[in-house]
Amino acid sequence: MSRRPRDYRAEYARRIARGAMRGLSRSQARGHPRQTEAQLRIKMPAFSRQLEAGLRAIKSGQSLSEAARSVHVAPERLRRYLAASGIAEKRGGRWTVGPDDTRIRQMLLYSQGAPMVVNVTPAEADIIGRYMAAVGRFLESNDPANLDPFVGEAVTDTAGHRYPLETDPNALYRLDASGGETFEDVYRIVV
Repeated sequence: MSRRPRDYRAEYARRIARGAMRGLSRSQARGHPRQTEAQLRIKMPAFSRQLEAGLRAIKSGQSLSEAARSVHVAPERLRRYLAASGIAEKRGGRWTVGPDDTRIRQMLLYSQGAPMVVNVTPAEADIIGRYMAAVGRFLESNDPANLDPFVGEAVTDTAGHRYPLETDPNALYRLDASGGETFEDVYRIVV
């Protein structure tokens, strides 16, 4: 069964008509407004692993176009994401990412024998990241000395709840064998 050929002229006319119903100019309806016209806001995703990789590339010193190319997105899309995130700014013709990323992170941690997903500040996220890396090293090497820096430690989420970090080897083996969500599945920036 063959498809009917597309009628591009009719599609374009519908796009222009829809734009006119919304009060847009012809160029805005096409999706390419003039410099003097208001930009149409495209809803950006709150968190995108791909665009976050571009943000990290810029932080490491790449230009915006190089970073966009490395993560396979258009430079315009990465530029909009940087501006929307609020942690990057353009200085002297280059986009720079500051050290003050205060966005809330959603992360996985092990506390009281159970996996917990919590929203934390960047400082607490750093502790959880080091803790989960130590848990991974412990599970690979069976050396409980990897967990020593976290004995008696706890993290506090954005709501003020404290979560003591699980350092019992048997509980960590049990959690690992349960095969629940991984750290990478859960981690995201909450806007």
